[in-house]
Amino acid sequence: MSAVGGIIAVVFGIFWTIMAFTITREAKSISPNDATNIVAIVFPLFGVVFVIAGVVGIVYNIYNAAGKKRFSLFDITSSDEEADLFNELVHRSDNGKTDVAKPETLESRLGKLDTLRQQGAISESEYLAQRQRILNSL
Repeated sequence: MSAVGGIIAVVFGIFWTIMAFTITREAKSISPNDATNIVAIVFPLFGVVFVIAGVVGIVYNIYNAAGKKRFSLFDITSSDEEADLFNELVHRSDNGKTDVAKPETLESRLGKLDTLRQQGAISESEYLAQRQRILNSL
C-alpha cells in the first residue's frame, strides 16, 4: 500500500510543480520584485520534494517486497505450514535455482534421530517414539 502512496506523491509533486511554475510566472509578470522572485523559486521546490520523496518511497517498498530480507507486517502462513511461493519467484541463486530450503528426506531425519540416540541426547523410548512418528508421516 505504501508504494501506492509513493505513486500518489509523485503525481501530486508533478502537478504541484507545474501549477507552481504557472502561478509564479504570472505573479512575476504582474509585480516583478525581489519577494516575488524568492517565492517563484521556493514555491515550485515543494513539488520537487514530493517527487523525490515519492520515488524514494516507491524504490524502498519495491526493494522491501522483493528483497532477500524482506519485511512483512502480516505473515499469512508460517514456514511450517507451506512454502512461500513469492520466495520461489524472487529468491534465485546464481545457478538459477531457488534458495528455498528443501524438505528433509526420510533417511536424513532418521539419521539425525539415530545420532541423537547415540550421543545420549534422547532415551531409547524417545528414540522409538520419534522413529515411529517419522515412519507414520509417510
